[in-house]
Amino acid sequence: MIGPSTSQEPPSSRPASSPVASSWRERLRSVDRPPLALGAVALAVLVWLGKDMTFYHDEWALILKRDLSLDGILAPHNEHLSATVVILYRVLLGTIGMGSYWPYLGVTFALHLSAAGLVYWIVRSETPGRSAGWALGAMAVMLFLGSGGDDILWAFQTATIGAVAAGMAAIVVAPRRPGLAAALLTVAMATSGASLAFLIGTGVRLLLERPRAIPWLLLPAGLYGAWYLTYGSSGINALRSPSLDGVPAYVGAGLASAAAGALGTMLLVVGAGALVAIVLGLLATRPVPAVVLALLATGVAFYVIAGTVRAELGPEQATAPRYVYIAAPAFIVTGAIVLARLARGNGAIEPLVPRAAAVILAIALIGNVGLLVARHDRLVTMIACEQRMTPLARGSAGNPC
Repeated sequence: MIGPSTSQEPPSSRPASSPVASSWRERLRSVDRPPLALGAVALAVLVWLGKDMTFYHDEWALILKRDLSLDGILAPHNEHLSATVVILYRVLLGTIGMGSYWPYLGVTFALHLSAAGLVYWIVRSETPGRSAGWALGAMAVMLFLGSGGDDILWAFQTATIGAVAAGMAAIVVAPRRPGLAAALLTVAMATSGASLAFLIGTGVRLLLERPRAIPWLLLPAGLYGAWYLTYGSSGINALRSPSLDGVPAYVGAGLASAAAGALGTMLLVVGAGALVAIVLGLLATRPVPAVVLALLATGVAFYVIAGTVRAELGPEQATAPRYVYIAAPAFIVTGAIVLARLARGNGAIEPLVPRAAAVILAIALIGNVGLLVARHDRLVTMIACEQRMTPLARGSAGNPC
């Protein structure tokens, strides 16, 4: 008996799914939704705060004094190679103009979200059971890092945030893809001098996990060295501290301010206590992950390098919010991983750790959100101060605002 006909095609006649499409569908399904939602909330807050921002101070130097000639791109801004930022501004000026600040600030926000995403990735990868809770907490602190709020709310600081994002990514991928790490560091080093610290941090991770790949770092180091010899040496030597006696105090103040900033305060005594707690926590949860050692080495290296140029300005200069943003991620990551490991230990304190961590997270978030609002208000005041000045005076080193 012949059954009723059916419109269904035999399996062999159905169009085969593209391997590329299937691969992308699998990747999308594997994406964690909570960090995306957290990033969206943070972006909404940043957009609300960013509505009062506009071109300020150093940006006028890029707008009025730079072009896409070789000298325009490679001449140092203060002591920094800022080639990628110069190119970014010239491209945006040539295509969008100055009618809106949002395209410029949007790049900064995107890079900041990328840096926070890397914090999430590192913490989740290094915590017992790859728990998302600890990673989300660390990401939240990074997203609302008001102690480094000058970087987040000022588009010119795309240089610093770009160097941090690319430098952290280089540290993450270095053991598996050292060539990609070298490329990321090359971009970072064309963006800000802060990237020199991430070059050292990446070298530390490769030394610990894949020492034979260290020669890859000769690429970014060599390119930066060539720039230094041709363009950067005169500018940097003019700023260099005549004496290095103040470097240890500068480094200590900087590290304390970054650790304090991760907790939502600028009190150095709090930062000093946090540094002691981190050291004790690392000793109690050994072995220390190589990525954590690399990030901590980056933070120390940054303040040592900055101190050789800025120490004569006093240790309080090391506490600037634009510097806190560079080193604070190392302490956010380390603190989250240490707490996660203590919570999975067998000691008497194990049940207390999650509660203590919740309190620390609440304090850090509340403090940093408050600092972010305060940084916004401070920038608004300084932008208003500039309104009576000519654009050329706004971009000058003597700008009192």
